[in-house]
Amino acid sequence: MAGGFGYGKTILFGEHFVGYGLPSIASAIDAKTVVTAATGVEFRIEDERPQTPGYKDEKRAQMEEAVRLVFAAVGVDPVEERVAIRAGGDLVATSGIGASGAFCVALARALCALYEIGCSDERINELGYEGEKGFHGNPSGVDNAVSTYGGVIRYVKAVPPVITRLEMRRPVEAVLCNTGLTTDTAKAVALFRSKRDNEPRKFERLFSEYARLEEDAEKALDGSDYGALGALMDQNHALLRSAGMSCEALDRLVKAAKTGGALGAKLTGSGLGGLALALTPGRELQQRVAAAVEEAGFTAMRTLIGSASTGEYNGSVKGGFQ
Repeated sequence: MAGGFGYGKTILFGEHFVGYGLPSIASAIDAKTVVTAATGVEFRIEDERPQTPGYKDEKRAQMEEAVRLVFAAVGVDPVEERVAIRAGGDLVATSGIGASGAFCVALARALCALYEIGCSDERINELGYEGEKGFHGNPSGVDNAVSTYGGVIRYVKAVPPVITRLEMRRPVEAVLCNTGLTTDTAKAVALFRSKRDNEPRKFERLFSEYARLEEDAEKALDGSDYGALGALMDQNHALLRSAGMSCEALDRLVKAAKTGGALGAKLTGSGLGGLALALTPGRELQQRVAAAVEEAGFTAMRTLIGSASTGEYNGSVKGGFQ
């Protein structure tokens, strides 16, 4: 038996824009998916991750395809080898938190350990990307990269991808706010592409505005200017909303978080449901914003962004969208 883990993630800047060659900034959060694998039993997949109700059923076929793709990339026949897989950990399976990327990376690590294949983080990232194709068709690569490397990264989709670690002076408190709506990333990506094709001038303007915003975000992160960072998050949400990637529930979440005092709030992930991210430096502000979100009828997960997130999974459970 062997195990592996993958970090959960939140995208600070660049949803959908990253698919068109623009940089995205993403961070690991302090929760992980853990996968264990054992041979000599029978091929089966046991998914014991905590979840938003209905998420795992909706994603089951995609998960099975992801498992097939990772095994194929590793070069192992799971039926012949009679591999039993179990997924667990404290990362809640929900849209917008990198659940699929964390699972694929954790599975890749578990298989490399089980078969004593010397896999570098670069190779783990590649295997995770192959698995992500089962969930998303043509993934951006952001989720599996953050799940593999942890910390905060600047990601540019290319062949190979350009991944740069960004430093923050300390981990910063944030709140992940859950609409409870499961989204299909592949459909969201296709919708964004369709809107771009139908309104090229509008999207050319959105792309230009985002490119300037992302440059300012890197400077704000480097200087730990959380006021500026929050304002830029607000602007990023406005751009995504203009692109048709938000929804009524996400907009209500963002409003509730801002009313509670968040320095900035935006959808995070593919949109059309899933999660919103609120920037809340300090435990007191974090608690106040989480309470405002919960009072508005949603669930909230208190987390940290900007952590180096190093070390093996220790089995602790931090809770979340139960």
